Amino acid sequence: MKDTAVPGLSTETRRGFIVLSLPAQISWQNYAGIREEVSRALSLACAGAPGTRGTRAARRGGVVVDFGDAVLLDAAGLVLMARAETRAQLLGCPLRAVVPALSAHVRRALHLTGLDRLVPVFADVGSATAAPAPEAAPGEVDTTHVLDAIRALHPGDAGLTPTPPAPSELVITTAEAGDGDHTVVHLSGVLDEVTVPRLGETLTTLVEGDMRHLMVRMHDRLGVRCDPLPILLGIRWRVAAEGGCLALPAMPAKLREIVDREGLGAVFTGCRAISAAG
Repeated sequence: MKDTAVPGLSTETRRGFIVLSLPAQISWQNYAGIREEVSRALSLACAGAPGTRGTRAARRGGVVVDFGDAVLLDAAGLVLMARAETRAQLLGCPLRAVVPALSAHVRRALHLTGLDRLVPVFADVGSATAAPAPEAAPGEVDTTHVLDAIRALHPGDAGLTPTPPAPSELVITTAEAGDGDHTVVHLSGVLDEVTVPRLGETLTTLVEGDMRHLMVRMHDRLGVRCDPLPILLGIRWRVAAEGGCLALPAMPAKLREIVDREGLGAVFTGCRAISAAG
């Protein structure tokens, strides 16, 4: 078993699975480090099976997150699993959780939030690494309802309920791309907790209007004060299911940092080159 840079977190390989044993306590204090290790494990597990990207049934290994006797001090561990499952689906890499029967509080939290319906839960590492991979379910995996349930379970958690920023403005305009197929959405102003839902509503309206190829162009001075990935991923899943795409060229540095941190750069690329994007 190999120790990592995160105190109490270790990794090993068993039956083709990368197994991460979590620290005794999980909170927002060590969330970033754990998330980085889980993301790295998912990337390694996906890269370890050439030619099977995106096909869970064809893959023997994957990633197992072992909670062991860990205590959840806040919502960080639950958010970790929700984010990890989204990335696992994008990479086509099986993700499993190990929660011993005696860890009733963790099992209860996974059940109340619906995480146990997204991530298979096993009683021990042996059974988690021995179980065959299920056939890939058609369609997308939407963690929105899980994140809402986590917020309901932890209403006072500062990691989920940041202080609302001052009122701000987001300017959204649309134009047709030169290829006659893509629609370009121009953004300027600020993306925050108030304006991001407006972006989601606009993109949803475009998709419902049979516009399946979208390019979101962001002004180089666009302010990014929150994480817009949940909404952008939701729209991306929706258009991709019908052969479309959601491209994010020339992202602001802060958003690029978020996308790269989650390993999602390849997700937000266009399905074909656009000669004139406006």
